[in-house]
This record gives sequence, C-alpha cells and structure tokens, in this order.
Amino acid sequence: MINIIDNYLPEQTYHNIRNQMLAFNFPWFSSKIVNDSPQNYKRNVQMIHMFYTNHAPQTDHLEIIYPVLDKIQPLSIIKIKANFMTGTDRIIEHGLHNDITEAEDRPYIKTSIYYLNTCDGYTMFEDGTKVESVGNRFVEFPNSMRHTGTSTTDEYRMVLNLNYV
Repeated sequence: MINIIDNYLPEQTYHNIRNQMLAFNFPWFSSKIVNDSPQNYKRNVQMIHMFYTNHAPQTDHLEIIYPVLDKIQPLSIIKIKANFMTGTDRIIEHGLHNDITEAEDRPYIKTSIYYLNTCDGYTMFEDGTKVESVGNRFVEFPNSMRHTGTSTTDEYRMVLNLNYV
C-alpha cells in the first residue's frame, strides 16, 4: 500500500531542510542513477548525499534531516540518501527497482521518499501508480514495491530516499 502525505512537515521546517541542502557548502557527490539502460545511458548521473548506510551514519550533516526522522520514528535505519538531478530535455524513467534488494521478502522494511521540491518529475510504481514530485510530500510504501524515479525538465529534482524498519 502506498501512503501519500502532503504538507508532511511545517512549512518553515521543510524550507530549512531544502535550503540547507541547496547551500553552496553542502557536499554532493556524483553517482550512477540506477543502471546503464539504452534510454538513460548518456544521462545516467545524479548527485547524491549519503546520510546513512549499512545501519550507520555517513555524514556530519545528519541533523538536517532530524525533523523527518522525528516524525517517522524508525526502529532501525538501513539507508538514507538524498538525490539531486538537474533538468533534462525530456522526462526519463530510470528503471524499476527495490532500494534494498537483499530484503525484498521482508515486509516490515519500509521505503519512503520525501520530496524536497516541486517539479515535473515523478515516482512511478510497478502497478502504474504515479506520484508527482511535490515539495514537502512524503510517500511511504513496502520495500518490496518496485518503483522508479525520473528526471525533470524543470531546473532540478531533489528527493530524500529512506529505508527503515
């Protein structure tokens, strides 16, 4: 089941998170998006910031996302990663996937996406459900649901991906 919550955080809190991640001194690193499929081979790059992986913090900037974590109240964090993509000439779907592939059969693992800006990109699920990228929107679903993000034809698309119990 896909749970969509708009206006997830107070407006000022949402803007604080977004502005800190857009600041000139916030560290972003280049990474492949999903895979080198023919449709996205030339545009298979995004900027990422790994907040948490393998159940451990990976950054000195974890406090930026504390308001999101305070609201989720996870028992255990598996991975948290921010994705930043610049605009493309057309929308490109990156490929259906599960964020935590070694845990597809564990229904208690959740995946969430917190949208940090509004753009024409979206998240598409294997069942055809399409969730538009709207700033301050939070979407939670079982990790077993395959999904894909997209590029945007707007200036940028920025999301926070969270995997937790």
